[in-house]
Amino acid sequence: MPSVLEGLSEELRSKLKRRAQPKWTEPMLATLTDERFSDPDWIYERKLDGVRCLVFSKNGKIRLMSRNEREMNETWPDLVEELEANQERSFIADGEIVAFEGKKTSFARLQQRIGVEEASKARKTHVRAYLYLFDLLYVDEHDITRLPLRERKQLLKETVSFSDHVRYTPHRNEDG
Repeated sequence: MPSVLEGLSEELRSKLKRRAQPKWTEPMLATLTDERFSDPDWIYERKLDGVRCLVFSKNGKIRLMSRNEREMNETWPDLVEELEANQERSFIADGEIVAFEGKKTSFARLQQRIGVEEASKARKTHVRAYLYLFDLLYVDEHDITRLPLRERKQLLKETVSFSDHVRYTPHRNEDG
């Protein structure tokens, strides 16, 4: 399978770091502000009210990790199964697990599954989880964190097979 990185310019390829997939990587932190602003150097994404999740995909197996390095596969077995059924590449993606109450994300609803550590009990909560991915940190044996975020988001779209419950997080380029 050709690498998704082959289409990058030489300038962008020079920012890649070839390495084995790490067992852990720190998630990047968002910059929150109370003031709205617009800047062409920034992107703007909706703040999701959920649980931060790093997705480690390697050799067809998925590990969901919290920002505190806690494995969450037993809490979210439905997401693991959906990801394993559709992924071919090794990658690390960053995202947020959410649940909905109507059309809005609901942390209160999500809490019914947070901390459940047995897959069978997690399924019995009947809380449907959704994983919104917003960044790609590693792909095809390369750390890509030195690439601009817009490039990483494009590579995310080319790398991950999105589905009903695994979704891409859209962004705006202006008007934050």
